[in-house]
Amino acid sequence: MAMGRTDWRRLVVLLTLVMMCGVLGFTQSTDSQQPSQPKRPLRIRVASGVMRGMIDHETLPVYPDQALQSGMQGDVIFVILVDEEGKIVSANPIEGNPLLVAVSTDALRQFRFRPYLLNSVPVQVETQLEYKFSLHGKGSDAKGKVEYVSNIPYRPEFRPGAVTADGVLVLWPRKISGTEPQLPPELTGKSGTVYLTIIIGADGRVQDVKVVGGDEAFIAPTVASAKQTLYEPELIGGKPTVSTTEATYHFGPQH
Repeated sequence: MAMGRTDWRRLVVLLTLVMMCGVLGFTQSTDSQQPSQPKRPLRIRVASGVMRGMIDHETLPVYPDQALQSGMQGDVIFVILVDEEGKIVSANPIEGNPLLVAVSTDALRQFRFRPYLLNSVPVQVETQLEYKFSLHGKGSDAKGKVEYVSNIPYRPEFRPGAVTADGVLVLWPRKISGTEPQLPPELTGKSGTVYLTIIIGADGRVQDVKVVGGDEAFIAPTVASAKQTLYEPELIGGKPTVSTTEATYHFGPQH
């Protein structure tokens, strides 16, 4: 049956719509299969010992006269937030006498770190900072001393990790037990290095150890030791998950 001009126009429009739907459907399907790109962390948590090496300008509090006269001493510990320029923008005291906290807070206004770089980009950092107030002598002869402390004991509530742009807290795996590699007598005192990639299960046990490189003689005992290590597993939003960490072992004299 022959088609008129109007029928031809309807057929062309119909075919065009079908082709457009096919193209759109293919594009959507392709996009949905693309892996999600990792988002840059909003901020990361860094151990106080690491940040010690990032100090650009250190300030110490002035020992208050009232504290000297009353024999007051002790530690003041803060959780601080350092911005991309290395400036402390917030300081939360988690331990310390209120008077010592007050003078310590004043000192932090001038404290500066070098910017912390993650993949060559400055990021905000959460860390801990401690001042130790101690007295020598008694009464009118008492002398006050204030020290910056970098080796703050580990606290579960401040486990290193990162806060994502979505506000999700990711806590990195943390070693809680394990033994040093047992080297054979012929390697005693010799220098060597082993680089490993360790896959940690959601239960904190090592699932696999991959050798990235290193000195052949040291690899076997190092891998055997790494497999016996136990970790606190990585937590994403409070849920344990499988993770990967890098480990480097150095043997022999340290220079």
